[in-house]
Amino acid sequence: MIDTAANTAPTGLTDLSYDTPVLLTERLVLRPPHEEDVSELAAIANNRQIAEMTSRMPFPYRLSDAETFIERCVRGEHEGYIYAVTLADTGHLIGFCGLEKRERSDGFEIGFWLGEDYWGAGYATEAANALVDQAFRSTGAEQVHAVCRTVNPRSRNVIAKCGFSFVGLDEIESVAAGRVPVERYALNRAAWMERKSDNRRRA
Repeated sequence: MIDTAANTAPTGLTDLSYDTPVLLTERLVLRPPHEEDVSELAAIANNRQIAEMTSRMPFPYRLSDAETFIERCVRGEHEGYIYAVTLADTGHLIGFCGLEKRERSDGFEIGFWLGEDYWGAGYATEAANALVDQAFRSTGAEQVHAVCRTVNPRSRNVIAKCGFSFVGLDEIESVAAGRVPVERYALNRAAWMERKSDNRRRA
């Protein structure tokens, strides 16, 4: 899951503060964050169930946390693409996702989280698929990674629907939950291209 707390960029990585293009899916608009998102972000992110599934989100999640995160996004202080996930028909903010260069995965890693009111509607899968397409269409990445907690079946299901394969178990530090076991997944470019071809044939 993508994290929205103040944090420093991973050390030892080249600066990859990319311009973030808007991505459109069937029901969503993924756009760069802006200052007007602060209050909505603070409201939907202040949820222990969300924080404990991430590595960098605190709980409680305060207005100051949202302000710091949005400021960093606006200044381009990240390595990759960070998106506000919004509903196409209303523009309402429902969560965040991103494609980041993460040292822990030694490459690009997708992440996502949604406000609890929007779980179970397929929005996370739409957003995650858009991130994977962005990775392989717009960067030279040959592989994209994903990480989820072992107790997070929702994220595991999204990752599987996007075509990722299980790599192995690991542990990470979570601000809200301490040291926790996680599952690592990967998707390579060849598998992505085959999956896209299969989808076109079925369409």
